This record gives sequence, C-alpha cells and structure tokens, in this order.
Amino acid sequence: MRVKTITCSGANENTSIDGLLSLLSEFPMSEAGIQISAEKCSVGTPRYNWIIKLASAAQKLSKPVQLALHINKEWVEDFCNGVIAPELSEFMALSYSDGSKIFRRLQLNFKIGREKEPDIDMLAAMVNGLPEHRFVFSYNPNNAAIIRELYRRGVMFDNLFDSSFGEGVIPICREGIVFEDRLQGYAGGLGPENIKNELDKINDVNLLSSVVYVDAEGHLKGADGSMSLEKARDFISKILQWEDANV
Repeated sequence: MRVKTITCSGANENTSIDGLLSLLSEFPMSEAGIQISAEKCSVGTPRYNWIIKLASAAQKLSKPVQLALHINKEWVEDFCNGVIAPELSEFMALSYSDGSKIFRRLQLNFKIGREKEPDIDMLAAMVNGLPEHRFVFSYNPNNAAIIRELYRRGVMFDNLFDSSFGEGVIPICREGIVFEDRLQGYAGGLGPENIKNELDKINDVNLLSSVVYVDAEGHLKGADGSMSLEKARDFISKILQWEDANV
C-alpha cells in the first residue's frame, strides 16, 4: 500500500508562507489543508489576507504545490445548495501560469455538525460542473447515505473516512475502502507519534486498493494552536519511513 497524498491540515494566518511552501516543495506528495468558513475567512479577515498572499507566493514557484481548501459551516451549506460565497469563488479562480488551479482539492465538510441537509441534485450538479477541481467528501455516519447516493449517480470525488466528525479521535478499528474506485483517505487522531502503527492497521484492512491518502490536523498543532511545520515534517517523514519498510 502506498500513501498517494499526505494532507497536513490546519495551516492558517499564523503559518509562515515561506516555510509552508518550502515544505510542500520538498515533499511533492504532501498537501496543506486550510480550514475556511464565513466566520474565519471573509474579506478583510487575517485568514483571507493570508490566503491571497499564499496564492501569490505559490504562483512564483518553479513547480506547483498541493494546496486544499476545507469548506465549513455556512459556506459548505451554500455550496451544497448551489451558491458559492464570493470569497470562495475568488479562491477557486486562482491559477498557476499553466492554468491549473492553486487550490485544486476542495473538501466539503457537510453534515458533520448541525449543517442543513444538502440538496443532492444541486450538489451533484455543482461538483460535475467544476471538473478543474477535485472534491473530497468527509465520510461519516451522519452523511454516509448522501455520499453513497452521489456515488450511485457517478459523481467523482475522493472519500475521506473520519468517524470522529473532525474531532481527531482514533477509531477502535480502521475501516476498509468504502468505494473501490475512489481514492480513500483516512483521518482521525493521526500524528507523528502513531502514524506508523495506524498505517499498519489501514494496510491490514486495505484489500481493495493499493493507494490511499491520510489527513492529520489536531496532532500537528503547535503551542499557538496552529499547524507546526516541524510536526508536519515529522509526520511526512514517518510515513515515508513506513513506506520504505513496507512497500
């Protein structure tokens, strides 16, 4: 089993742009996940300004890096019902010189809290109408039926299994691949201190696919509550060490 993408979530306005881009450039399989919502990322907020500066700096790199937006609360509700917030639309339009999107993967965190029920017809149309982006659905018991219906309709997406609803809790056991022809991601309590053991568990149940991805956030936080680049580097390094020993 190989880990196609290593998502380090929680990068924000407290994260060094130069340090983050250097890390992503050094490890091309790594991806930075940025949490966004109306509360955190409206025009004029520190995170909005930081994202614009990050995108501008990324455009100057010799090679693109992987950056993802994790969409929450009102913005994900709106998106699932056919409305893209102006700030999100602005971020989605940002591109490299080759035309590829700077924020290519968009994670839709719907039905993980008190969010309203998505309009399945509209959500399918929205995702199908934006082929230049890759969408991630955060899969959990609250929204499993919705995602299975989207799959039945042929909607393309990556599937992130997180039974803890984004709370960073390690499950008792790791689940097998949900959709055999979709990239499966794993989250829930992952960090540098346990990733090798958790990859063993994922590998043991991974009978349908030889490629997965992983996503960590809580265990990568530093003293200021934001993503620690040191912990992110350690997390990535431990995964590469596991691959060297097991692939």
